[in-house]
Amino acid sequence: MNHAARIEDTIQGIYDAFDHPEKHPADAGITSIDNWIQALDGLGGSALAGIQNELRELRGFVQNDDRPNMAASLQRLGEHTSLMARNLHDGTGDQLRHLGQTLVTAAGNLKMS
Repeated sequence: MNHAARIEDTIQGIYDAFDHPEKHPADAGITSIDNWIQALDGLGGSALAGIQNELRELRGFVQNDDRPNMAASLQRLGEHTSLMARNLHDGTGDQLRHLGQTLVTAAGNLKMS
């Protein structure tokens, strides 16, 4: 799966999880997080390493159903993703900006639930 398709799947998965929480158990979220960690392996760069570390932390929060820390982690991931996209002026940059916004929105929704 290419990164564009993975980004779209992630965005859709986040929307679906909030629209139908009973259909998306934590295992689905953990699998998605693991897929992103693997996809970023070997791409290099300290920004990507930071995102991978944050994804690993998020994985633990999801496993423990630690909602306050999940929300904080999603917020940080959204901010990092948006920062990475700021200098990309193509379709990938647009998708990353959308993903960043979706992650921040998910964080806010989680804080409210």
